Amino acid sequence: MFSLLACFVSSQFSHHEPGVTHVLVTGGAGYIGSHAALRLLKDSHRVTIVDNLSRGNLGAIKVLQEQFPEPGRLQFIYADLGDAKAVNKIFSENAFDAVMHFAAVAYVGESTLEPLSL
Repeated sequence: MFSLLACFVSSQFSHHEPGVTHVLVTGGAGYIGSHAALRLLKDSHRVTIVDNLSRGNLGAIKVLQEQFPEPGRLQFIYADLGDAKAVNKIFSENAFDAVMHFAAVAYVGESTLEPLSL
């Protein structure tokens, strides 16, 4: 069953497991982030994707969840990295070993017109 928001209770994601690398992939619903997450999952890593879906594709998350349905392998958290409370919660309730940061506003027009609003 697809879940848009991860449940933040004690889970396999909230503690370190020997021999298992837990990687946070920001922007994981985008093209590059979803492919990075796919590679990590194929290599038996635990993956948490954080994306606000402003540019990403929810379909990419669904495909990953269908390919890797095992509990404790993949979690998706719908959150905006500009929200400090959400980011603090994500880091306080998960035990990450690494971060791959792909979240960005990559549209030149928007970035140059209002660079401080993004």
